[in-house]
Amino acid sequence: MNNNNSGNKAPSAHALRQQRTLPYARPANASNIARQSPLLQSAGSQSRQVLVPQANMQVETIPVNDLVQLARSAFSQKDFVLALQFLTRALAVAPKDINLLDSRAASYEKLGQLDKALDDAKAMIRTFPQNPKGYLRAGKTLRLQQNIRAATKLYVAGVERCTKGSKDFETLERMAAEMTAKLEELIKRETRVLDPMDRLPFELIMAIFGSLTFTERVRCLTISKKWMTYLGSVRHFWFSIDLAKRVPTAAQLPAHAMFLPTQPDQEANNKVTNKTVLQLVKYAPPRALWLGCAQQITSGLLSQLGRVKRAASLETFSLRTNSKIYEQEFSQFWSLTPRLRVLDLHGCFGMMDGAVVSVIERCPNLEELDISECRITEACVMKNSTVPLPKMKKLTIGRWETAFSKEGIDAMVVRFPNLVTLDIRTMRPKGIEALEGLSKLTQLKHLYTDSIETSNNEATIWVVQRWVEGIPHLESLQMPACKGVSDETIQLIAAGQGEPGSDRRGWSSSLRMLDLSSSPYLTCQSLSFLTTHPLPQLHTLILNKCGRVFEQGLCQAISSCGSELVRLECAGYMSVTDKVFHAIRDHCPKIEMVNLSSCGKVTGLGLKALVIARGRGLERVCVDNCSVVYSDAVEWARSFLGDPSRVSYHFNRTHR
Repeated sequence: MNNNNSGNKAPSAHALRQQRTLPYARPANASNIARQSPLLQSAGSQSRQVLVPQANMQVETIPVNDLVQLARSAFSQKDFVLALQFLTRALAVAPKDINLLDSRAASYEKLGQLDKALDDAKAMIRTFPQNPKGYLRAGKTLRLQQNIRAATKLYVAGVERCTKGSKDFETLERMAAEMTAKLEELIKRETRVLDPMDRLPFELIMAIFGSLTFTERVRCLTISKKWMTYLGSVRHFWFSIDLAKRVPTAAQLPAHAMFLPTQPDQEANNKVTNKTVLQLVKYAPPRALWLGCAQQITSGLLSQLGRVKRAASLETFSLRTNSKIYEQEFSQFWSLTPRLRVLDLHGCFGMMDGAVVSVIERCPNLEELDISECRITEACVMKNSTVPLPKMKKLTIGRWETAFSKEGIDAMVVRFPNLVTLDIRTMRPKGIEALEGLSKLTQLKHLYTDSIETSNNEATIWVVQRWVEGIPHLESLQMPACKGVSDETIQLIAAGQGEPGSDRRGWSSSLRMLDLSSSPYLTCQSLSFLTTHPLPQLHTLILNKCGRVFEQGLCQAISSCGSELVRLECAGYMSVTDKVFHAIRDHCPKIEMVNLSSCGKVTGLGLKALVIARGRGLERVCVDNCSVVYSDAVEWARSFLGDPSRVSYHFNRTHR
């Protein structure tokens, strides 16, 4: 009896804590143990009330194997709280048993306590890093938490660390492969771009596409067939085809460039071909066709535009520096464009006298014409010169290799009597006397010339006097590098007598831009004359490299004409100091652009004074080749203005 009793005695608590590997009883005997154990019956009534089991702090008297069997029985009856209690009591005795940790993690999963299940799985991995069970349990828990990326990473790490050869390892490999494929598919779905055409309302799509530039709109054609179909169906998007690399339009230009002659694009646009243009004009007959310096365009384009009936509605056509279209093709094309209003053919060698005569005769609505640097002579405007084109407002004409006589220029004036802008910077007239007839252009407001030859000073004075008498409201006058410009020229511009019987004094009330750069006979006396006869509306003043002008005269001109001055260029004066900067600061409240390049005595102090006074209203300051302006002042000014491009500071190689 005693022996039997001693044999049935429960093991001590110390022996249970030392146990590492515990054989589990078979599930078939679990029900018998549950029926025989009063503990399972008493604990069952409390299982619904206990959510977080606590380990028994007293010495466990029930063997671990029995606790495991009780936990299995409770788990099979879906009483996961009771199973959790038994497993926690068993782990208090054997805390490093991987099977107990796995079973308790499964119970936590059933109860929805995924964080605690993950803690047990991590404990399995820490204790047994080469056993696949911990990775399988942790991966399953992470999948239940919808953390696909972490689960995949854990499976892959388990495959690399665990010992091969077991069924659990094979399962781990299979799960790693499946989850990797699933993660790749998830990434593809997440990175797949949603088509806004399927999501946004029609009105918003119209607004977005309407705000794009033409180049951006063309790029949108390559996104998908759906985008191409939609964009092609909106006809007004294709009324203006702009493939030129042009400067911004007048509305987009800064204020300081308002009264200067336009600077057209000069960059080669070799990507534009006949095929490019024909693909774009198929959506709608274009009203404007800007091709820029498209040197790959051939004469076949003009004939094909007529063949597909895409030239009749053309109002604007621009093709520059092209040598592959000849006079015959041009002349035939103008008969297909009766609505043409703007024509820009700068530098097109095929544009000869016959083509110019043809376009003037066949396009009566022409308002702007640029045929500068074409192979033309004065004969193009002398033929049928008695038939005027009253709608012509802007003309850019001339070729430096061909001289224009007074007869040719007078014929041009008769042919285009209502010109508002005349740009003859590329024209070489036979002396300034040949330009005397421009005085008959009574509506002229902008006159741009360059390097006009003159026989003597008296001829220039006489011609300018005739201009002042005949042109009442000139706003822009550009006469750089004209040797005949002298002090009398300034006096005529500011205070010359107008038409007989008129009270008008020169162009003092209308002139907004004056460029007399590189005038060798202009002196400070003429600039001091402006103190008594100012130009109050002057917006732009350009006096670069006038050989006999000094700092005093520049300061007097700035103080007398600076109230409305926005742009000032006084480059190339080695004697100019910071006094010019101070005069600009004190008398030019609206100044935006200042050019004092190659002024040898201006310093960084003057630059700082101007920048502080004008602040961010100052758009651009040029101090190139100013040897006394140091880099620290330039960097400070750039930082203060918030844009490094606003301060130009460069030195050429020949500068000392």
